[in-house]
Amino acid sequence: MTDTFDRVSTNMAENDDLILADEHNILLNQNASSENNTWKVLIVDDEEEIHVVTRLALHDFSFGGRHLEFVSAFSGQEARKLIQEHPDTAVILLDVVMETDDAGLEVARFIRQELGNHFVRLILRTGQPGLAPERRVLKVYDINDYRAKTELTQDRLFSVIYTALSSYRDLVALARSRHQLIGLVNEIEQLSHLAARDLQMPLNHVVSAVRRIGGQEKELSQANLAEDFLEIRGNVYAMQSALNKLVALTSVGRFNESRELVDCNAIVSDVLLDLDGMFQSSHANLHCETLPTVYACRRQLMQLFKNLISNAIQFTEGREPEIYISAMTHERNWLFTVSDTGVGIRPENHSGLFNLFHRDTSDGTGTDSGVGLAICEKIVRWHGGKIWLESELGKGSTFYFTIPLAE
Repeated sequence: MTDTFDRVSTNMAENDDLILADEHNILLNQNASSENNTWKVLIVDDEEEIHVVTRLALHDFSFGGRHLEFVSAFSGQEARKLIQEHPDTAVILLDVVMETDDAGLEVARFIRQELGNHFVRLILRTGQPGLAPERRVLKVYDINDYRAKTELTQDRLFSVIYTALSSYRDLVALARSRHQLIGLVNEIEQLSHLAARDLQMPLNHVVSAVRRIGGQEKELSQANLAEDFLEIRGNVYAMQSALNKLVALTSVGRFNESRELVDCNAIVSDVLLDLDGMFQSSHANLHCETLPTVYACRRQLMQLFKNLISNAIQFTEGREPEIYISAMTHERNWLFTVSDTGVGIRPENHSGLFNLFHRDTSDGTGTDSGVGLAICEKIVRWHGGKIWLESELGKGSTFYFTIPLAE
């Protein structure tokens, strides 16, 4: 044990022995549930006292209104396992020499290269700096900070963690903004196709019909006038429908919309009330597991579930629709599934299903007509997640979407 950590523990309150005992019990309890309002810090060191003193030194630390949640690993092998179980870890305090002289460096390589996790901040703590030269380590292993254990006083440790969390928060926010920007670029490209296909073509037909009426007014029979009128009316309705759907798309995913803690169980209950008529007429059954509370826009989340559930009812033929909703943690996200027993979707249509105004009604295989799924994709993207599906003709479809665990 280093002199620095000895000084930290010596300067604690007189009842430190009792606190150390409590901290020891926390160390042994690796199955404690994770809270979304904390920053996860993984302590990797083969000396148990290092874990205890680190927790004590940072017990009152907070950043952005959130406290720290500690996870402990006592070897490089255990650290590799825990980072996969806790991919939302913000900071790792990583010892170099454990079961081998370079065990910590192997953990860093595993996280950056094999897991591809470049969000978590890696802070190397070593009692033997000569075994891991600073310049080489920072460059080769993508380490964010390098400290000798002897220099990490309580105040210095506080500063290091504060800086690391600030960097982690900004990286996550930047990644979310980039994700949204890519989606907006794709949306603009789709809107250009919409202008040419869904608005320009019907308008051209209307203009042609009006010209025929104006240029041949005396020669046109009543039947011809009626036929032209029906064509004009049909195309005007088509343009109106396209514009209405476009308005619906642009009304979701605005940057200035606020987020809050939203109970997804309450969201599904509200959707059931809104879709009561569809459920009554189709005799659909909804099987919903207990869902989490997420940090999201309530209005958008309700629209997302409403679109997916109504699609599941609409595209089930010849039997009562059975809909299943569940959620589980996956990497840094909540992973939601909405499954149905409908007619399914052809594999060749999967990739374009979330495109604006995608259509595939030629064989009634249950793909969305309009912007319903495009709205779903935009809502999920706005929250920093992804949406995709698995489906097989005649066996139903399962839509998956992710919502980040925390900011």
